[in-house]
Amino acid sequence: MEIKITSDSSNALLSRREIKFYILSENATPSRDSAKAELCKKLGLDPTATIVVNMSQGFGVKRCECTAHAYKAEADLKRLEPKHIQERLVKKEKGAEQKPEAKPPKEKKG
Repeated sequence: MEIKITSDSSNALLSRREIKFYILSENATPSRDSAKAELCKKLGLDPTATIVVNMSQGFGVKRCECTAHAYKAEADLKRLEPKHIQERLVKKEKGAEQKPEAKPPKEKKG
């Protein structure tokens, strides 16, 4: 996975950086978590205060256009980002922590 930054601007009113980038990937569309991890590693950002807002990839194209917001603190992210995006992140974190155990298959009668 290779990341190229196309735009990196500062929004002083919302105290965040708005980063537009694209990912070149030979495999399937990368997850938001892996895109965030690579972006944070490349730019030296705090992963708890960074969020990937948008990812779009056309059919059959190996390039994924992305938008991320990087805040100075996690509290700013929680205060300014829309609730539905925050809920999406919380659901993924809970799902990773609490994986349901596999239920044994039901036995057939007869």
